[in-house]
Amino acid sequence: MFFVASLATLCLLSLPIWPEKETSSVELRTQEVKNTGVLLGEGTRSPETPPADASSQPTPKNMTLTVPKLGLKDVAVPTGFRQAELDREGLLRMKESGLPWEEGSNTFIAGHALGFPRTRVPRAFHDLGTLAPGDEIFLKSADGRRYTFEVYDRMTVEPDDTWVTYPVEDRTVVSLQTCVPIPTFENRLIVRGELVS
Repeated sequence: MFFVASLATLCLLSLPIWPEKETSSVELRTQEVKNTGVLLGEGTRSPETPPADASSQPTPKNMTLTVPKLGLKDVAVPTGFRQAELDREGLLRMKESGLPWEEGSNTFIAGHALGFPRTRVPRAFHDLGTLAPGDEIFLKSADGRRYTFEVYDRMTVEPDDTWVTYPVEDRTVVSLQTCVPIPTFENRLIVRGELVS
């Protein structure tokens, strides 16, 4: 019995504590997050539509967005309609969408869930899915007027579902959109808020 116990101890002591080399035969590769390349509705305009010119936009340059639950406070919201503009800014009011001071409008704001290293607001809408009915969204115009919206709806749509940018009957709304799920970004999450004051 002593001989067996000694032999077992000797065998255990001869095993290396740290392996000398990696034992896995599987090579790990990092998954590259691919840019979807197209903003919701981009490329659906008629050829005669002139390109966007930020200097001629009706939206005040300093219109801001505040979403307390997302940690966003007075973030500038530029206007545009190209994926490259969204990639640079992190969030963007769609050029053809409404403005909060227009009755019956749908102010449509797209934002990145992750963004890129040089994006101004890289994770603007990372936690957009946490917004629930009753949460507040604020837009402020250049003249300091504040528009308060209350979340009332949430939906997931496909990238070609441009109808979500259209006005909603009998309501003045803001629609916040981001790509989901991470990391495939194959669908669009839309959170809507209705103007309450």
